[in-house]
Amino acid sequence: MSSTPIDQSPDETEPPELADAGRSPGPERFEAARLRLQNALDALRAAISRQTELTQEQADRMAEHDALQEDRSRLAVELDATGRKTRALEAANGEAARRIERAAAAVRAILASDSSQERLAHARATGKDSSQERLTDARATAPHSSGDA
Repeated sequence: MSSTPIDQSPDETEPPELADAGRSPGPERFEAARLRLQNALDALRAAISRQTELTQEQADRMAEHDALQEDRSRLAVELDATGRKTRALEAANGEAARRIERAAAAVRAILASDSSQERLAHARATGKDSSQERLTDARATAPHSSGDA
């Protein structure tokens, strides 16, 4: 009994490369098939390697993207905090300027008061009050007339 189907001849069941050689392939055909298989495996390995590299590059890009997003979020939070600090410092600066101005006005008032009190004390020490000093100053600056009226 033969192992080939009834409707087919032995030549129709074999691959085309082997059809010409009959039942036993020659060493050249076997070597050619082995080389084609080796080339196909090499191409498959290269494709897998390229795909692995692309997958790794994509994973690296995703990790970098995630890191940049985290940095962006952190920087946004820091910027908000810095804005709040800036506004608080500006408010404190304005308050400090108002207090300094009030203190300066108080110092000017005290100095003016001390100056008035020193003049009064000097006038009393010399025996003149401020009204007498003004009268003396007015007489000294008034034009002199040669005749009495």
